[in-house]
Amino acid sequence: MMKQMVTLLAVLVLIGNSLAQAAERVTLIIPLPQITSVFAFATSIPIELGFFKEEGLEVEASPSPGAVAGIQMVVGEKVTAALSNPGGPLIAVQKGSPIKFYYAAQRGDIFGIGLLEGSGINALSDLKGKSIGVMSFASGGTIYARGLLAEAGLSENDYSLVEIGLGARAASAIQSNQVQALSLFEEAYAQLQQGGIRLSKIVRDPRAAQYISGCIVVRNEDLDRRPDMYIGLARAMAKGQIFQLANPEASVRIHWKVYPNTAPRAGVTDDEVRKHVEVNRTSDRFLSPTALGTNRYGDVPREDMVKLQRYLVATGVVPKEIDVSAYYTNDLIDRINSFDSDKIAALAKSYTGK
Repeated sequence: MMKQMVTLLAVLVLIGNSLAQAAERVTLIIPLPQITSVFAFATSIPIELGFFKEEGLEVEASPSPGAVAGIQMVVGEKVTAALSNPGGPLIAVQKGSPIKFYYAAQRGDIFGIGLLEGSGINALSDLKGKSIGVMSFASGGTIYARGLLAEAGLSENDYSLVEIGLGARAASAIQSNQVQALSLFEEAYAQLQQGGIRLSKIVRDPRAAQYISGCIVVRNEDLDRRPDMYIGLARAMAKGQIFQLANPEASVRIHWKVYPNTAPRAGVTDDEVRKHVEVNRTSDRFLSPTALGTNRYGDVPREDMVKLQRYLVATGVVPKEIDVSAYYTNDLIDRINSFDSDKIAALAKSYTGK
């Protein structure tokens, strides 16, 4: 009997070791200098609730100065994948980099040039000779600003772009008049306005209606070789999107639990959670399965991708139009969406923490 028990324990240990070894390690780059709770769907939620684990993945998410930096790490084979706006991968592909994206978590135009209340600047043409704050020169807001200002008739010699970061650093740059306008994104604008920075308007580029962000960018060879791993990565994020939309308060608390360095220094309070939920809700429409009218998570209809590329060519981001299948594929979307979304929504609504 004892011999049988020893044998059984040995088998169980071998099974446990096998399962542990089966977990594929994924390094994922987030295009922000700090992983904020707006990206909980792609990081803390699937980590805490085991969505990555269910897919056989062990995911480590890391911040970066911006989307371009993440793309460079993918191209250089330093990381498994990176979240990005579309400009980065399109530029890289036209320069010969063998990468593409296969899932877009945030679909819609998150960018825009913010004009400051009381600045006397009422139109983009008024920005001639002015300085415009961007998160970093490697951010999507930088590319967006150049394209939109060119459409308004301004050359790159007519204005200056200044790296101002986010949060308190950005607010200081505004208050000291270091910059007279901004080219940031929804979350950043909501945070600044909570802190008392008022915008008279946010000017968006009508050509960017099909804009996408949160694109999972990978190397072509890896996607061909390990499709199941990448399907699992995206599926876990899709579940995270559902959870974040259904229970935004729990999403913020989960994020601060998984990444305590991102929590408020003064402590986690109901008021702090409320303020962060308010900021994150600005991204709800981008995370929705109806964002591009498909009622699925992550896909980009070919005609929308064609329009997006046309916009990026018109704004000088990429030099020419090529077959959009060089940049992206929708081939994995059906498998990514093959899960019970109602079950995840019910989990989110009933979630009270652990």
